[in-house]
Amino acid sequence: MRMSIRFFAILACSLLAQPYIYAQTTYFTEYKTTNSYHQYVGKISFESGSIQNNNDELGVFVSNNDNEPLLIGACKIGNNYPGYYFVTIFADDSVTATKDGANVGDTLTFKIWDQSENKLYVLSNAYSLSREFAPGITYPDLPPIFKSGFGEQFGYLNLLVRNQDLNENVVRFHAISQQSSIKLTWSTDCERNLLGFQIFRNSPLNPNDINITPNLIKTKGNELKGADYCFIDKTILSNIFYNYQLIGIDLNGQPMRIQTIKGLSVRQANLSHMDFNDDHQLGLPDIIELMKRIAQ
Repeated sequence: MRMSIRFFAILACSLLAQPYIYAQTTYFTEYKTTNSYHQYVGKISFESGSIQNNNDELGVFVSNNDNEPLLIGACKIGNNYPGYYFVTIFADDSVTATKDGANVGDTLTFKIWDQSENKLYVLSNAYSLSREFAPGITYPDLPPIFKSGFGEQFGYLNLLVRNQDLNENVVRFHAISQQSSIKLTWSTDCERNLLGFQIFRNSPLNPNDINITPNLIKTKGNELKGADYCFIDKTILSNIFYNYQLIGIDLNGQPMRIQTIKGLSVRQANLSHMDFNDDHQLGLPDIIELMKRIAQ
């Protein structure tokens, strides 16, 4: 109880001074502040690993009119008290034509960005959120929804960051060597919080990762379904081994580490795909190419 009183005293001082201005977030940034808001508070714990206070971030989302994630508030975890979050979430501005905040009855989705690992977690309302009674603040609903009224504080809404909540989207990533190019293909099972993809490449000639997709490859799926993609790298040299990395760009424009990425060199791709010409037949050009590779 002593810790709770001290904690809420700190929060009260912050609230009286500046109702919703806290440490600047760097990952969750694009949300609109309005004159109508609520606040949520609670504890955060990781299933594996630990919180990096004042580095890891929390973002709260609802769906916009196109059923896409809309950021309505964010905070640095541990900014007010180690291991806790205190976030202000904002209502829609009725003056604007587009939805830029929460409407009454919207379900809230909580996302955690692990700064040290550059990983994004989308928390499940069913398994990652729990409630704990705290004096002086409103007991939250599960799943949490945006309420009518103004300035109400809800808590404790405790968050457990589970390994299952890791925002994994890409499940297959392959490289196929062709006569004068390398064909890269990947498939997704779902596309949560994804705006598009970029491909980075390195080689012994240039060990630094370079972006070979200056134009973002935009997603074709959504949170419920995936899609298939293809990119052909024609800017390669003969007898040079290349490694490729596929990066997802989230809706905030931040790069996301995709866990199932595999770095493949040209030699690995060649020896694992006998159909060098991608014509689904093993012909004389394929055999000649294979003999060249074996002789290297």
